[in-house]
Amino acid sequence: MGKVSQFEVCRNALGDHHVAQVSEGALADGDIRVVIERFAFTANNMTYGVAGDMLGYWKFFPVERRGWGMIPVWAIARIVESRCNLLNTGERLYGYFPPAQRCDLTPGKISDSGFSDMAEHRQDLPPLYNRYTRLGKGEHSKGALNARVLLAPLHITSFCLHEALKEADYKGAEQVLIASASSKTSLGLAFGLKRDEDAPPVIGLTSRHNVDFVRKTKLYDQVVDYDSLEDLDVMPSVLVDMAGSRTLVADLYRIFGDALRYRYNVGITHWQDGMRKPAKKDGEQAAGDAEMFFAPSYVLGLVKKWGAAEFDKRSRDYVSAAGIATFSWMDVDEREGLAKLNKAYPAFVDGSWPPDKGLVILP
Repeated sequence: MGKVSQFEVCRNALGDHHVAQVSEGALADGDIRVVIERFAFTANNMTYGVAGDMLGYWKFFPVERRGWGMIPVWAIARIVESRCNLLNTGERLYGYFPPAQRCDLTPGKISDSGFSDMAEHRQDLPPLYNRYTRLGKGEHSKGALNARVLLAPLHITSFCLHEALKEADYKGAEQVLIASASSKTSLGLAFGLKRDEDAPPVIGLTSRHNVDFVRKTKLYDQVVDYDSLEDLDVMPSVLVDMAGSRTLVADLYRIFGDALRYRYNVGITHWQDGMRKPAKKDGEQAAGDAEMFFAPSYVLGLVKKWGAAEFDKRSRDYVSAAGIATFSWMDVDEREGLAKLNKAYPAFVDGSWPPDKGLVILP
């Protein structure tokens, strides 16, 4: 049996991490083995880690060492061994993979466009994450692949948020506040709102050292740093919270009171500040005034409402346009080997990774 490298973190102390060597067994009948060629690592991956137990992210790619796990990543992979007669070696795939050199999948529901992993331990997990896309021959340029792994999964969430806001008529708000405005998901949402003539003004909330970058994107009507929240105009507002900072949310409730009509909890870029709701003394909303926004569930609702073909068309058009609008700002930092992720990872833990730089690992 050969050895495979994989990047693991401690589930209860995300700052603890290492590259492990694990044994690779024989490939089972019906399975495929892929080599992971490139994957992105972003602040969104830290959300997978923080919410790993609550939303089941640790279950996708379990590890042997107790108390440890692999944070899933969006990646491009190539089939190097196949015991499935409908999938051939050499084919490239896009989807949800472990941060590792190789992995095995159990394909089912196979079509010309893709398949689902039917491994038993994944069947109770969100179907969106079990779906793999077969890439055509024209989709293999380095720039296109990097844009895909860095932005496509995040801009799907942006697309779903835009649709949710439109469907809710923006909760009657006169402005949309987006916390962690420099995040790629936030930028994708801001892009959609900016080109939507019916959307209210969009205010980006960000840290002081990211203000210049966020302003240069020209996607927000106003950019305010977290230390200047008192400068915000108090009017009926809806908050799209990518930050997950209980301190920030409590400050906004204190300033806005009942004018903060609704809150979508989406990301946890400020995960070190805790995921707990603000205490009532800090101005906690009623339970009906906030929701945990989980994009995979919303995708299923849109597919049921529109049909799969229409969802694919609308989401693909949005993701493509948002990618073109945002990828040009990004300096892609390609690094070869999981040891390079091991070295870069602390910057994601402490939140210091630059918003205008995209990390792509070639395992």
